[in-house]
Amino acid sequence: MSFLWLKVLGPPDKRAYVERNAIALLSNYNKPAMDAPSAFWLGKHADEKIHLSGLWNVKHVDDAYESEFLDRLEKLVEKMKPGSSKKRQISV
Repeated sequence: MSFLWLKVLGPPDKRAYVERNAIALLSNYNKPAMDAPSAFWLGKHADEKIHLSGLWNVKHVDDAYESEFLDRLEKLVEKMKPGSSKKRQISV
């Protein structure tokens, strides 16, 4: 699995917005798994929300992500690209 560190500047609620929506987007909790964990994943022996979500997290796994989140995430990713001429600080 690939990952990217995003710099989210501003008040803590902006970082919380990204965290909440990213977890909700990636979670398999109560929906068909888009990218199921392997059969040997230790999370299968953990709390129900961990087991069913496929994430090592219980917070926000049963939330729905907001439809505009993907657009905001795209803007954050664009700002992180090396050589981006745009300002690094953006609103989410």
